[in-house]
Amino acid sequence: MPNAFNVSESSFQSTVIGLAKLYGWRVVHHRPCLNQRGKWLTPSTGDSGFPDLVLARPHLGDFVIAELKAPNGRLSDGQKVWLDTLLRAGVETYVWFPRDLPEIRKRLERKPA
Repeated sequence: MPNAFNVSESSFQSTVIGLAKLYGWRVVHHRPCLNQRGKWLTPSTGDSGFPDLVLARPHLGDFVIAELKAPNGRLSDGQKVWLDTLLRAGVETYVWFPRDLPEIRKRLERKPA
């Protein structure tokens, strides 16, 4: 029997962004693009591994950073460093998998404390 949470990271990301929009979040995701040499890159300057989504509801003072992973995905070293750095700076951070959708929905609909 197929697992309902066995989806691609791209499909999962679309679902999370849709939920975020439903609950009034502003969302940014930097998408990779294909360069002239046929290599996929995310144009940015700085340290690699920045998380996938930045979510904010400024009218509620709510701010979240999330790294999204496919069901068997793993964090790169750069992603681990970024998430630790942001967490130590007081940012609410998550690593979300498709199996976490019920908890993701609860977090995105919740009002900050």
